[in-house]
Amino acid sequence: MDLTGWLDYFVDGLATQMNEVTERGRRVIRRDAIVQKHGLSVRQALAVGHLLENPALRIEDYEQLCPDTNRRTLQRDIKGLLEKGVLKLEGSARAVRYKLKIKWL
Repeated sequence: MDLTGWLDYFVDGLATQMNEVTERGRRVIRRDAIVQKHGLSVRQALAVGHLLENPALRIEDYEQLCPDTNRRTLQRDIKGLLEKGVLKLEGSARAVRYKLKIKWL
């Protein structure tokens, strides 16, 4: 009985999983490096983590990440990230989006 097909299928699946785990690890390392370099809070670290997985962050996204935190506090967190040079602002008024300003490997 030839099991080559099953072995190929299993090895391809394993390779895919290994690539996903490796990429997730890279994102965590990048997030932690940014957090340590800039002395960010836990909430700000969540925002950076979101931006490493998504192209942009809106205040509504940040509210979903930190549901028990006042919107004004989240706005101050974002302002701090802008002042530290971690984020850049795109758009205006209700179309404001924040993106990572820092380029990491």
